Formats: sequence, C-alpha cells, structure tokens
Amino acid sequence: MEKRCYPNPWPLKIMADCLKVDYQCIKGLSELSPDILCYAFMMIGYEEAHLLKITVHPDYQKKGLGQALLQRLILISRINHVRKIWLEVMVSNESAIRFYLQAGFESSSIRKNYYTYTDKDGKTIKEDALVMCYSLIA
Repeated sequence: MEKRCYPNPWPLKIMADCLKVDYQCIKGLSELSPDILCYAFMMIGYEEAHLLKITVHPDYQKKGLGQALLQRLILISRINHVRKIWLEVMVSNESAIRFYLQAGFESSSIRKNYYTYTDKDGKTIKEDALVMCYSLIA
C-alpha cells in the first residue's frame, strides 16, 4: 500500500522504529475488507504533536477512512493535552492539502526541497513541503 500511495515510500524499518519508540501508530479496518485499509503515525511531544503520515489504500479513498483516522488522532492529541498538531505535505498533493484544510488545518509555511525522491524515469526530484497546523486551543 505504501508503494502505491507515495513516490517516496517509507521503508518497513522506519515503521518498525515508530512502533519501537511508542509513537501513536493506528491502523484502520473495515467491514469492506479483512485487510488493513489505512494507517497513521503520529509523534506526541510536550503540548505538540507531529502527524507523520496518514495513508489510505487507493481503492478505499474518499470513503471516510482517512477522516476517521484523523479524528481519532485528534482525540488522542486532546487526551495527551496537545495544543497543536503539525504536519508536512507535498505541495503537489492537492487532494491531501484539501483534506487537511477541510479538517481545520491551516497553512503555516513552506519547507524548501523537503522531499527528495526518484521518479519512474530515474530522475531525482526535490519538492517543497507545505507545513500545516491544527490548533486544539479553544
């Protein structure tokens, strides 16, 4: 699923490391399939969280799974007294940016050349990241 969703997929070791250090790692199942359909990784620190990844299987996108994962992460953040959730998203990923804006995230800044990956032609691509923030402060 990771390779189908991203031009720069995480290696399994990074995911395993997230589990080892007790990041919030959640997976989503559905009556639609016996397989894992979505997953998320989030790091919680003092009053802030960093949403590292939300991934939904391409065949199950736009069915509310990503929104359900995000709401669960927001609830976990509230329980842990988080004041702000931060994330980075590729500036070219318009659907993800729209998803986060609709969920209440706001654009904060740009990180130049944050993402580096190799395209299908073997060319190295550098892409900026849009930094977004969700405030849990009333």
